[in-house]
Amino acid sequence: MVHFLNQLNNKVIHYGSDTGHIIINHDREMADRSLFNDYFSENPRFNDSMFRHRFRMSQSLFSCITNVVQGRDNYFMQRRDGIGRLGLSGLQKITAVFRMLADGMPADATDEYIKIGEPTTIESLKRFCRAIVEVFAE
Repeated sequence: MVHFLNQLNNKVIHYGSDTGHIIINHDREMADRSLFNDYFSENPRFNDSMFRHRFRMSQSLFSCITNVVQGRDNYFMQRRDGIGRLGLSGLQKITAVFRMLADGMPADATDEYIKIGEPTTIESLKRFCRAIVEVFAE
């Protein structure tokens, strides 16, 4: 018993982020603006043909699916964090999911352009699939 209590006393109590977790400034707001300007703005950088090539679907289908998923799960709605910074947009999360599904891209590769980390991409994929099944399974 004394040995057990000594172990508890020596145990480091940790609150918050993982110990040793490296914080990287992804500049997510800029990545969201770039994504929007490249594909979704009134005058996008890439045309409809390039959109279809990249996402394997039309922009209107992409938007329809995005709206359905966002309406089903508020995880895909952009929110502010505890200190007021904007988090990832639904567009970033859903784009990462489609890149994985359409291209077989690994979750960690979405960080390069979309600026979304692997754990968030995997969580987005799970929630996206759940929302799609719930809405379209009938």
